[in-house]
Amino acid sequence: MSTIALSPAAQAANPMHCGSCSPDVAWSTGNASEALPGVATPLTWSFFGDNVELGFRGAFSDVGVLRCQDVIAPSRPEDRMWDLFFGRAAANLNTFRWLGDKTPGTGANAVEEQIFATVRSGMVDTPDRSRYPIIAVKMPLAALRLTRQLRASTADILPWWQHSVGPGAPRTKDEAQALLRDACARHLAVMRPHTLAAMLCQALYEQVRVLAEKAGRPGLETSLVTGYGDMAETEVVSDLWAVSRERLTLDEFVRRHGFHGPNEGELAARTWRLRRDPLERLVSAYRGMDEDRDPRRVEAQRGRERRVAEAELLAALPRARRAPARVVLSVAARLIPLRGVGKAGFLRCCDVARTAARAHGEELVAVGILRDADDVFLLTVPELLAPDLPVGVSALVAERRAIREEYRRVENPDYFEGIPVPQPLLAPEDSGATFVTGTAVGGATVEGIARLIVDPEGDDELEDGEILVCRTTDPSWASLMMVAAALVIDIGGPISHGAIVARELGIPCVIGTRNGSAIIRTGDRLRVDGTSGEVQILERAGDR
Repeated sequence: MSTIALSPAAQAANPMHCGSCSPDVAWSTGNASEALPGVATPLTWSFFGDNVELGFRGAFSDVGVLRCQDVIAPSRPEDRMWDLFFGRAAANLNTFRWLGDKTPGTGANAVEEQIFATVRSGMVDTPDRSRYPIIAVKMPLAALRLTRQLRASTADILPWWQHSVGPGAPRTKDEAQALLRDACARHLAVMRPHTLAAMLCQALYEQVRVLAEKAGRPGLETSLVTGYGDMAETEVVSDLWAVSRERLTLDEFVRRHGFHGPNEGELAARTWRLRRDPLERLVSAYRGMDEDRDPRRVEAQRGRERRVAEAELLAALPRARRAPARVVLSVAARLIPLRGVGKAGFLRCCDVARTAARAHGEELVAVGILRDADDVFLLTVPELLAPDLPVGVSALVAERRAIREEYRRVENPDYFEGIPVPQPLLAPEDSGATFVTGTAVGGATVEGIARLIVDPEGDDELEDGEILVCRTTDPSWASLMMVAAALVIDIGGPISHGAIVARELGIPCVIGTRNGSAIIRTGDRLRVDGTSGEVQILERAGDR
């Protein structure tokens, strides 16, 4: 990677790169890039970075794994759960393994495999049972309280978001700063119960998977954790379907879901509230679909299939194991839908922060401090909330823009130790591979033409019946998935957003391929097996 000549101020305050890290700390970009894909702007990382750190640590404290005094945002990358390298997020494997060794029912190797898809050679568990008595008390209480806590933390976020981006949108610097401060505080408040919900959902999925395996029905778990109805991930799809059938106006849809959109976790992105043309194209695609693809109808069918799968599981288990199995299934039905509740809550907070930042940026343009309102995203939250901007802010913004553009031309390895060596982004090459494998999310075997979408803000459009191939997804992709015959996703696991939507809508899906988007090209003919996790390239685009 070429080196940019930075001013001393920019070198001291480059919020897009952690700068230094011990070489014996291992990192993975996998799940971290699902949470924050692409190269984050300084404003986005300063909004997310410590809030997510505190949310994770708070969740582990709530179940007793960590002490209350451990709920901090460490300054050293070595001690954090995640950090930013050349603009791209990565998770600290050492920290996750440390937590795995302290958690009952799992271990460092299990955590590394379940969250990051593989265990590095030579890794061994070093269990620490010192917190087990505390965990035995706190974990059940945390699970019992979770629904109430998450609902309470998100209860007034929807009307607050609707007001803040509408009639209550800021008009002055002081109003913008106050709103940004409020968005940060609400984002932090919802992140802790949301993270706890995500942790418990992952654990519940694993328990359901083990139950299916013990019953001699491996793979049945994909039918046992779906069909719950009213999931936040599919509510968007159902409402967009209603727009296509003229039962809901597009204005009302945006009033409900306008905080979603391509790259919605990035504060500089243009959500549907700000750019409607992606929605209009989707509505047009939905209009051409048969009524049997109505999301509500599909959800109801998935619910019936889940009840059949539950009966099959219970019948296959010994009588003594049926009552505990019913408890696991009941708790899963109550908690797994909560994952989307927290996600929607904190994304609304992001959209309010986006609104506050743009308003601030427009005022800075009006007084001649910035050239473009979008330059505000190259500043950090503390810089925008300070009484005065940094000295030489125009030059600082220009340098950060150049740095970010250079970071966008490279990518980090999936795994690295210490500071990674970024590699130039390369176009996919024909490796000769004809198979891609990942985690089977469920669904039948489907054949179709691949559509590789790398940038959801780009001009590539998915045609009805094509197979969507992508690096990762966020909730805004749910509406796009409806158009797809199948999904092939590099990053994620069985409780990721793409997997949840696929199960709820009955779309065959293979997730966690790691390299599918590097091997498969638009126009390739694929066979996607949603039960085995295999994706076969039947014919290359150039061979037809």
